[in-house]
Amino acid sequence: MTAPQAGRLQALRDALAGAGVDGFILQRTDQHGSEYLPAAEQRLAWLTGFTGSAGQAVVLPDAAAVFTDGRYTVQIGIEVDASLFERCNSGDMPPPRWLEERLQPGMRLGYDAKLIRKAEREKLARLCQGRGAELVALTPNPIDRIWTDRPPPPLAPVTAHDESRAGESSVAKRQRMGEAVARRGADWLLVTAADSIAWLLNVRGGDVPYNPLCLSHLLLGADGTARWFVDPAKLQGGTRLDNAVATEPYEALDGALAELGRSGARVLVDPTMNAAGFADILAQAGARVVEGQDPIPLAKARKNPTEIEGALEAQRRDGAAVVRFLAWLDGLDHDHAIDEAAAAERLEAERAKDPLYRGPSFETISAHGPNAALPHYRVTLDTNRKLTAGTVYLVDSGGQYLDGTTDITRTVALGQPTAEVQERFTLVLKGHIALAEAVFPEGTSGSQLDTLARLALWRRGLDFDHGTGHGIGSYLCVHEGPQRIAKRGGDTPLETGMIVSNEPGYYEPGEYGIRTENLILVEEAPAAEGGDRRLLHFRTLTLAPIDRRLIDPHQLTEPERRWLDTYHARVRDELRPLLDDVTGNWLKGATAPL
Repeated sequence: MTAPQAGRLQALRDALAGAGVDGFILQRTDQHGSEYLPAAEQRLAWLTGFTGSAGQAVVLPDAAAVFTDGRYTVQIGIEVDASLFERCNSGDMPPPRWLEERLQPGMRLGYDAKLIRKAEREKLARLCQGRGAELVALTPNPIDRIWTDRPPPPLAPVTAHDESRAGESSVAKRQRMGEAVARRGADWLLVTAADSIAWLLNVRGGDVPYNPLCLSHLLLGADGTARWFVDPAKLQGGTRLDNAVATEPYEALDGALAELGRSGARVLVDPTMNAAGFADILAQAGARVVEGQDPIPLAKARKNPTEIEGALEAQRRDGAAVVRFLAWLDGLDHDHAIDEAAAAERLEAERAKDPLYRGPSFETISAHGPNAALPHYRVTLDTNRKLTAGTVYLVDSGGQYLDGTTDITRTVALGQPTAEVQERFTLVLKGHIALAEAVFPEGTSGSQLDTLARLALWRRGLDFDHGTGHGIGSYLCVHEGPQRIAKRGGDTPLETGMIVSNEPGYYEPGEYGIRTENLILVEEAPAAEGGDRRLLHFRTLTLAPIDRRLIDPHQLTEPERRWLDTYHARVRDELRPLLDDVTGNWLKGATAPL
């Protein structure tokens, strides 16, 4: 690992010196703000060796650092050479603070304007100004100059997502969103997020791993017309769009933005979503840039009745696949154990029996013992462990189905669990139940509810370093915003129709990890007698047993025991018709009253 990264880091420093700059800041992203990247966009991994889904790097003449969040603290220590890069938890050492300590007056810091959102660029510019340094846009990206064997961009075909599954026509969506653009005082909306375009046009693609997306750009007019900037090679499958959607080459966006600028058009740009480089083209050409919230993500997050029904059906069938896997796993002789990779393959095979299944929604986290202490562990040839008895096995997985997207985590006892593991598992379960049972007034955000999932752990001086819940798409992205449940960044109020995950955990480094995850739907709750506020609550969608062997029943209150027994009865009743007799009998035992 060291040799290629060392050479690449030196080559980048040489390229920066040739460009007249002292440093470079690199985000792990693409022009679309994607979480999962095609091979051609994996610049951070190519430069540093870090393969996590969130991170950035800063390179200066005499120092370099890689930053990621608490999910990847252990992984970054394994993948990134400490002799080349400082390895930083961005919660403890944010990139701005690291830069502030090292930038000197007169230094020039380079960046790629199409890989940084406008709001982030503004913060970075203020930081540089405060240190007497200069922020300099570099075109092309200097890494692209030195990455000589960079893969070509993906060209997966686009497919139609039928209105019978979408629940609303593209025409109606574009009309609705166009009216929202007009209310914001704009003529056009710049859309660069691939999942927003997929939702708006009722199309799906295959350009990135795990999420059925086509990488493209779009301009939506206030009248509902659209200009879709997409490689024509992706449209050879006969996907039909109405006449109000004009297709243009992917590379034509810059010219189209300049054209809008010259005409004095008012273009809505979301500084938290759109890359700064696109806003720059508009402004420099004379457009009136209207900064505001893109209306599409929130509309996409509010699932319509058809999408909710699809989610219920997908969760039911996915739950049956998970139960078949868990029953198989429980029947194994762990003295002659299979390994993590084989277990993940078996789970994938169970899901693949469904005719509506289109693939995993993310890379399965199949983690035994100490590997489970890595919240986003990925099995490799070097890390693949046998599932021997004496600890726990954590499996976090999901599926993409034509009618919905799933994400579920279960922690399974392999042999007799220790008292400590039972205690920690039960604390996590108490937090999971507290969030699942929450009733809250309309307007409440995910950050306001996050404490519920942590309180039992906090009382024991424990916690977990990741968010409690993320939004999820409808045969779209497994991680979807703007809503989330977390200590920070979960300020969007939860609304009916939103689906979020409920996944508290606990991780003992080097020993074990615990997480229990269900997806939950925001619904209207019955009115409280004498109350004057509209109330909301959650409906749990995911259906699979929670391992009773890991629970210390003495730690649970009577309402918590009642919740678990009621949930297990529902799992049993809804999944039993989808299972054979042997698996059904196993499920009966796994969901017996506590």
